[in-house]
Amino acid sequence: MEGTKQLVEMGFLPLRYRTNSGNYKPHFSITFKSGGERRTFGIDTTRNSRKDDQYFLITHAHSDHNGKSAMLSERSIASDKTATTLELRHDQYYQGTKFTVGETIDIDGVTVKTYNTHHSIGATAFYWENDVGVRILVTGDVKDFRELPRCDVLVTEATYGNPTDPDCIFTDDLDAFAAALVSHRRVGFGAYSFGKAQRVVSLIRKLGYNNPIEMDKNSLRLTRHLLGDDAGELAELGELDGRLCITSPWHLHRLPIGVKKFVLTGQKHYEHQTICLSDHLDFEGLKNMVYTINPELTLVYHPESGNSTIFSDFLNQNCKRSISLADLSGTLDEDAI
Repeated sequence: MEGTKQLVEMGFLPLRYRTNSGNYKPHFSITFKSGGERRTFGIDTTRNSRKDDQYFLITHAHSDHNGKSAMLSERSIASDKTATTLELRHDQYYQGTKFTVGETIDIDGVTVKTYNTHHSIGATAFYWENDVGVRILVTGDVKDFRELPRCDVLVTEATYGNPTDPDCIFTDDLDAFAAALVSHRRVGFGAYSFGKAQRVVSLIRKLGYNNPIEMDKNSLRLTRHLLGDDAGELAELGELDGRLCITSPWHLHRLPIGVKKFVLTGQKHYEHQTICLSDHLDFEGLKNMVYTINPELTLVYHPESGNSTIFSDFLNQNCKRSISLADLSGTLDEDAI
């Protein structure tokens, strides 16, 4: 593919490894030269084996970015908040290097700058240059791209990258969220335990609600560790009067009948009423990110298929060179750079 050839010409060799059964491991790795030496960074991928000597960039702690596997390597690289979340979620000790988002770090002689993507607490974009001065930015999932730098190669997501799907066009409805908070005697919000639940607690406190918030056990544990004192008073579900509750979307039905229930999401396929509150950019946001950062080439790596290919095709059709993981399925010469 022309896009893959261009990436190699820019000094970055993308690699996809296979499992013993022949399937591709997620998502991919990228080899480049720094200081005259070859380096390989795994991008939200799993280890090939315990002896795998590449470095593992973990953008954040959601399971589809494979930190559960990579965290067991001494060569894993993740923010302090991401490392803490991985330990809490998987009950395993994080073995790698930690940093605070926004710091510049050294990875085996490679100077890597880190940026906040505002997707979840600790979510990180990684930025570095290879020996020929080509700049690469790996974002993971993104909610706000305004802090991200310009680059030559952009490696990013397309969770909502389909311009023909109405569910991929949305705007957060903060007014509806605020109204739900104050309009009902008892209210329950459905939010994923990591990422969304912490964002919701922060929003509630910013709106001036200072009373206790009840949460399911997993959300409560993560929120206490990740927000600390900023979370205010929290309790486990059922400990108080249930005035304000947060639990997972699929457990909302377990709340008492008198609780008004909302799912906080950009999606619309839930049985309960939804309020648009997403941790991702929608299609328009993704498009604006690419045109603002203005790379020579965009590699869309998440999700594995579907919207990633659709978004990559859209970019190619609109004068922005792009490839997706599907374009990396051919055999590449590991000595190409």
